Order: sequence, then C-alpha cells, then structure tokens
Amino acid sequence: MFGKVASFEFGYQLKNPVLWITFIAFFLLTFGSVTNDFIQIGSAGNVNINSPFAIINTMAIMAIFGQFAVVAFVANIVIRDDETGFAPMIRATQIKKFDYLFGRFTGAFLASIIIMLAIPLAMIIGSFMPWLDPERLGPLVLWHYVYAFATAALPTLFLCACMFFALATVTRSMMATYLGVIAFFILYIVLSSLFARPEFEQAVALLEPYGIGALFDATRYWTASDRNTMVPPLSGLYFG
Repeated sequence: MFGKVASFEFGYQLKNPVLWITFIAFFLLTFGSVTNDFIQIGSAGNVNINSPFAIINTMAIMAIFGQFAVVAFVANIVIRDDETGFAPMIRATQIKKFDYLFGRFTGAFLASIIIMLAIPLAMIIGSFMPWLDPERLGPLVLWHYVYAFATAALPTLFLCACMFFALATVTRSMMATYLGVIAFFILYIVLSSLFARPEFEQAVALLEPYGIGALFDATRYWTASDRNTMVPPLSGLYFG
C-alpha cells in the first residue's frame, strides 16, 4: 500500500503546474548564472564555469532556495485532504497511517527532486553556449554533476522536507509552515553574519544546516587547479 500511495502522490504532483513553473524558473536562473556574468550564484572566482567546485557551490546555494519550493509540495499533503473534505473518507478506509502519511511524503519529495534536476540540466546546457569563453570551460564530466547533486542538493532538500513536513503536521496550517520557512531562513542569514569570523569556521562547518560551511572548510586551501579537477572527499566535516 505504501508504494501505491507514493506512486499516486507522485503522479498527482506531476500534474501540478506549480512544479513545472518552478522547474523553469530554477532552470532559467541557473542558466543565466552560467552564461551571463551579471548573474552570480556562488561565484567560483578564477575557476572554470563548469568546474567541480562551481557545480557543487551552485547546487548547494540553489538548494537553499529549493526549500521554499519543497514546502509547497511536502507540507501541503498534510492539509490538502482536510481542505478538500476527503479526509473523513480516507480515515474510514483500511489504509495504515504510516502508509498514508509517509507514502504521500515520499511521492511529494520525489516530485520536488524534479525541480532540483533543473540545476544540473541548466549548467550542462549553458556550458555549450557559443558565446562563452572556451578558456573558462573545462571538460564535461557527468560524474561531477551526479556527485554534487547527491552531496549538496539532496541532503538539503531532504532535511527541509522533513522539517517542514513535521511543522505542517503539528500546526495543520500552510500559513504557519510558510512563516516557519521564512523565519528559519532569516535566522540562518543572521547567524551566518554573526559567525562569519575565522575563529568560528569549524563551528560553522559543523553546525551550518545547508552544508555550505562544510564545503568551504573542505576546500579552503585548494588551488584553482584543485577546484577545477577535484571534488570534496566524503570525509571530515563535509561527510559529517
């Protein structure tokens, strides 16, 4: 039953125009950052546009914005049936609570992953644009995109999905959930500014929820050549 519920929810979300509008918005924003110097998302400095470091950095930053999209899918599943009047009918069936809640969560989370796939797609397509300086481009290595997506985008997306799913379950209010997202983001910005000093680098790398602090800690002493060819190892604070 879990699989059927998850499959139904995934199919339902695929028909949601918000998903595809958000996908296009993420694609265009990332594409612009790759092909236009006036749009910067985690500027990689003097490294290649499609270097492993630039890919991971862009994925990690875009995943922060992805939390605002994931709440529209994951948090909504808790409230949708009550708002449409189907909740009493569903509770009268033999569907187990676990299968119902976590099946819906899984389906909605998988749908939200589609939005994040717009980021590597835009970076790959953008790197082939003819007006880019060839000197700023490295070879196309698909493994770098897979690695970045798995280590920088998915963990952040899953963390946010779990947090705001729980918040929506407790509050039973989309408004309260969206306010929670905004409050969490503002708190993150404020704390990042307060602790942006060398003596707090280790603490930030350990506690920062989106993994950007750990990424910078792992690559702090890398040369431009390192950033063009290497990915952060799954060890130390970046793995933790």
